[in-house]
Amino acid sequence: MTSTSSAANQPAKPARRLPRLNDPSGSDLPVPVPMPIRTGHCACGRISYRVNGIPDDPHLCSCERDTRVSGGPAVLWVGFPKDSLTWTNSGEEPKWWNPYPDLRCGFCPDCGSQLVSEAEGSDMVMVTGFSLSHQDRTEPVGHSYREKAAPWMDVALAPAPIPVPDLNLGLDLD
Repeated sequence: MTSTSSAANQPAKPARRLPRLNDPSGSDLPVPVPMPIRTGHCACGRISYRVNGIPDDPHLCSCERDTRVSGGPAVLWVGFPKDSLTWTNSGEEPKWWNPYPDLRCGFCPDCGSQLVSEAEGSDMVMVTGFSLSHQDRTEPVGHSYREKAAPWMDVALAPAPIPVPDLNLGLDLD
């Protein structure tokens, strides 16, 4: 029996396989794919960071807290694995505040740039999209609190990403 795609009643495409190394023992081993490295910083440059991984859940948020802190109609948040976050300017961390009991946010004490948000119990850290040095692959796929957004704000969201191994992800994007 041939497998078909339900969307177009076409034969299903075979899953893309990761490249393999030829192991002298006779078995093939998967080639490790390094995670991309991204960097970011506040407006004045005092606080800088590095995160590794593929951007996860890039979305806009128009909640009252984000619009007041940013002074704009929305903030672009992009998730990365929490354990990949490293503060790089001599390891100096931002100043932290807790807008909610289970959420802490980091900002630069000099210029006020909001940089990160960490929810208690989450394995992700959200960085502000425009604190990243490069915004590629951060097109928002969602908009939290859209009903609270400025009435004149019209947002076209990117289609949901299709997870496909990208063999060029080992490049340092900065």
